[in-house]
Amino acid sequence: MKYTKSHLSFEDQVKLLQSRNLTISNPNYAKNKLQHISYYRLSAYFIPFYSLHDKFIDGTTFEDVIKVYEFDREFRLLLFNAIERVEVFLRSQIAYHFSKDFGAFGYLDFNNFSCSQKDFDWLQNEIKKEVSRSKETFVSHYRKKYNSDNLPIWMMVELISFGTLSKFFSSLKKEQELKVMDGLTIKPLVFRNWLHVLSYVRNICAHHSRVWNKRLVIKIKIPRNHQNLFENINNETSFSVLTILHFILTKFDNEFDLKNKISQLLLTYPNIDTQQMGFIEDWEDLSIWQS
Repeated sequence: MKYTKSHLSFEDQVKLLQSRNLTISNPNYAKNKLQHISYYRLSAYFIPFYSLHDKFIDGTTFEDVIKVYEFDREFRLLLFNAIERVEVFLRSQIAYHFSKDFGAFGYLDFNNFSCSQKDFDWLQNEIKKEVSRSKETFVSHYRKKYNSDNLPIWMMVELISFGTLSKFFSSLKKEQELKVMDGLTIKPLVFRNWLHVLSYVRNICAHHSRVWNKRLVIKIKIPRNHQNLFENINNETSFSVLTILHFILTKFDNEFDLKNKISQLLLTYPNIDTQQMGFIEDWEDLSIWQS
């Protein structure tokens, strides 16, 4: 099938939306928003308002769409903030426990991991690539002073991506995994999955993509010893991501009240369809959200 869509001016984009039954009371406002956001990016937020393909539900306004877009932007920032806290915690725990048991450069030794040689080689290659790209002052100072490209683990973990960090954790021996996740009361297999999901969601947020009603391509594993806490929660929705973040953060960061921040955000945007996000009615009263 040949692609036939051509360039449209901002004025024509406004007219196209109007022809599709979208109410635009202020064309200049709509034009300004399209200039700053782009029609293509905003088109992902049209879909919940369609009655038919490319036809908006009667009475839908351009402002309705913008409200969902703005909610999603604030929701991404909230998710990113929460995931960052988990990420920083993980970096700290891995650096501390791994260096305590194996030394500053123990991560260079295959025997200190439980993964295959192939996965170990991949991990080492990713670490080298990501560290080599760093422009941090402490890196150049270290290399100049010690004439070495191999950084101690407490430096290295601050430079690698969350995805590589997640892979590093998944390559640890079980006793190391348990030390890192002490107090989380879930199995390492589950936590590996959660880190994979959080890394995926973090990348979505970092690229400013739609997240509020997205279905996860990586489903969240439900811990068997906490199945009652996750009962009726759809494990491929943004609400399930919020739930595991809340579960993790309450174990080590009581200063970050995710529950309150979500509640306040939903109060600010009362017309958001939370069912599309996987929210359960009276979610704040669920046992897992009472901790």
